[in-house]
Amino acid sequence: MSSNRPALVCATDFSEQACLAAGAAAKIAAGCSEPLRVVHVSSPRDTTGRVEGQGRLELEARRLSVGGAVAEAVLLEGNKPADTFLEYLRAERPSLVVVGSQTQGVVDRWALGSFSEHVAETSPVPTLVLRNPAVLSDWGWSGRTLKVLAALDLQAGSEAVLRWVKEMGRAGPIELVPCHVRPPASPSAALADTPDLQQQLQRELRKLVRDQVAIDVSEAIVVQSAGEPADAVIECAWRVHADLVVVGTHRRHGISRLFHGSVSRRLLHEAGLNVACVPTSTEFDPRGAHIPEYRRVLVATDFSPLGNAAIPFACGACSIGGLVRLVHVAKPSRTTPPVREELHSRLHDLIPAETGARCQPPDVVVLEHRSPAAAICAEAERFGADLVCLSSHGLGASTAFHGSVARAVLRKIRRPVLIIRRPED
Repeated sequence: MSSNRPALVCATDFSEQACLAAGAAAKIAAGCSEPLRVVHVSSPRDTTGRVEGQGRLELEARRLSVGGAVAEAVLLEGNKPADTFLEYLRAERPSLVVVGSQTQGVVDRWALGSFSEHVAETSPVPTLVLRNPAVLSDWGWSGRTLKVLAALDLQAGSEAVLRWVKEMGRAGPIELVPCHVRPPASPSAALADTPDLQQQLQRELRKLVRDQVAIDVSEAIVVQSAGEPADAVIECAWRVHADLVVVGTHRRHGISRLFHGSVSRRLLHEAGLNVACVPTSTEFDPRGAHIPEYRRVLVATDFSPLGNAAIPFACGACSIGGLVRLVHVAKPSRTTPPVREELHSRLHDLIPAETGARCQPPDVVVLEHRSPAAAICAEAERFGADLVCLSSHGLGASTAFHGSVARAVLRKIRRPVLIIRRPED
């Protein structure tokens, strides 16, 4: 059965909901120019049911092929449909799995609990669970756009979610709305919930989308949850009238679910919406990646020749029309108003003349802190830096800044960092 050609897989028990989901799967397969495999699991002890199932599968494959999909019937045998189906997925590794689901439906009675939920949370490949397949019926063909809410945690798993949305866009036009849900505020963190933080997180969302799918979204949602994060995602989905919610899944099992709440599981169980679950462990293929743009670049200097040498590199790395921020960290005890004014002037004098042809007029900021590394990391968060630029070497008069500080920044920061070194280092 294995083939080098990617394929979509749709599970069916021939119920009305399953047939509707298969029709949506056929539309996606045709739009992506990929074959479709329609899969049914039959009991090995039910000879009559197996023969009947094969016949119905063949009819279903012919029906789906009328719409332009290349459909193939696949009959599996097993006493536990969900487990048998998952074994098939692990062996075949399709590009997408589509399953229909409805409350107390026949498909959900295939196994203990919900067949669709179990498959979505355990599948090694992205799984689309359709509660309302009708929204895909006129998608693409009539010019209708599919509105997709992507729930992003701003961690590495978010990249897999966005890459899947990009692949889904091959089948038809998509309007993407990225959404990030912050955890409930604790008393100690109450002061951190500011408009500046909200804007920073929205910039992070927009940057993440640009880097992964190469588009500028018109709306980026950041909300703070008062309880379960999944409830906030559901509320956002209904508010923007989303046709589909996409979420990453860590595929936790057994006792681990007692300690780690599963957003994907709650969405599947409570949302009543179409939900796509994307395994966050999916391997990254750099060939399909979009080259990121650095629109906000932070560069730090201590005014030494090596520290100043990082500034042209920062300006060169900044995207056309972007913004560079030059910072210097001074000790609080030594910073008087005249000294601060002098430091600002020195930073302005370091801006390369060619910068005006590439970027916005750079910002200059003088920070006061006993720890330069902590100040740089905090400023990178406030600024929403796409890239942090520093100079570094292990010897010489500026070791205190360019040695220990650069290493400390690398240990603490989660943002991309460009380290500039002397050619002889």
